[in-house]
Amino acid sequence: MLKEKEQKTLTKKENKTTAVLKEILSFVLTFVLTFAAYKATFTYVLENSVVEGCSMEPTLHEEDRLISTKILYTPKQEDIIIIDSGKLQKKIVKRVVATEGQVVDIDFETGKVYVDGCELNEQLYSKGAELTADYFVNTLTTRNMGAFDSYPLTVPEGYIFVLGDNRNSSLDSKSGMLGFVPTDEVLGKVLMRVRPLSDLTLF
Repeated sequence: MLKEKEQKTLTKKENKTTAVLKEILSFVLTFVLTFAAYKATFTYVLENSVVEGCSMEPTLHEEDRLISTKILYTPKQEDIIIIDSGKLQKKIVKRVVATEGQVVDIDFETGKVYVDGCELNEQLYSKGAELTADYFVNTLTTRNMGAFDSYPLTVPEGYIFVLGDNRNSSLDSKSGMLGFVPTDEVLGKVLMRVRPLSDLTLF
């Protein structure tokens, strides 16, 4: 009788030990799968980026944390994108102004930008102004940075024309250091700003 009780007690302990081991194994497996899914997502689907400099103000600010999509993306006008620039040897964030086949014209005297003959729907960002445009620029485009001899110009196949929202403080397609951007250097479209949390924004 005593041996049977001891055997039952031993069996219960073994069952408890087995249950604990199963829970630990389940936790470890869940953690591994979650980590693998996270790595796969940010390797093949999403991109983490940090804004450097002031070229996208007032839309984005230095040290803003961004998440962009990397999968099945085709650049479109007004999108904010992440570019892995071969010429600059770094990642940059800019706005798509024109895509292949479109005609870009910049009047550096008035600061206005035209695409296919239409003036962009943007306005000078100024304190106290009513902001009603689709997007805003921090300065009018009055600084010609020497990328092209003259305007208007047609965006070649396989390229895009990009500008920063802080036009005169942005190294972008109007600069001889960048010019047209190959579409295969585009990492993706910015989906949201995640930090600072006070400025959480969907784009």
